[in-house]
Amino acid sequence: MRLSCFTKPMRLIAGLLAGLIFAILIVPLNAQTVGDSSPVYDISKEITLTGTVSSVMRSPAPGMVWGSHLILETLSGKVDASLGRWGLEGKDAISVIPGQQGEVTGVMKTLNKREVFLARTVKVNDKVYTLRTRTGVAVSPQSREIAARKGETL
Repeated sequence: MRLSCFTKPMRLIAGLLAGLIFAILIVPLNAQTVGDSSPVYDISKEITLTGTVSSVMRSPAPGMVWGSHLILETLSGKVDASLGRWGLEGKDAISVIPGQQGEVTGVMKTLNKREVFLARTVKVNDKVYTLRTRTGVAVSPQSREIAARKGETL
């Protein structure tokens, strides 16, 4: 007789657990809207821009994405090239001044309702500076230093 008093609560718990497992399997954990399905940095859309550096900004102006920026004067007009958080910091940071010719490789994106060129590499005076990995992750000064010690390129 005692077993029957535990049977009903056990069925209830088993039913609740089955429902929870069903909900977990049915509802996608990484739900996204259709517009958000593309990654921020898509290397297949990478291009290289050449021009004259018109200004170097250590910190962003209001409305710009976070980090340092180069304003590059190209044949098509001015381009805001985002160098990321560490572009102008640490060992092997970019050394560039206004008036220099530069080559910036990256991807054009719309962030905060503004066009910005996410720079992956910058070439100035035949020296290439790597700011982001091939997946778009910003390269820290520590990572640059470790890669330099190992003789690796990022």
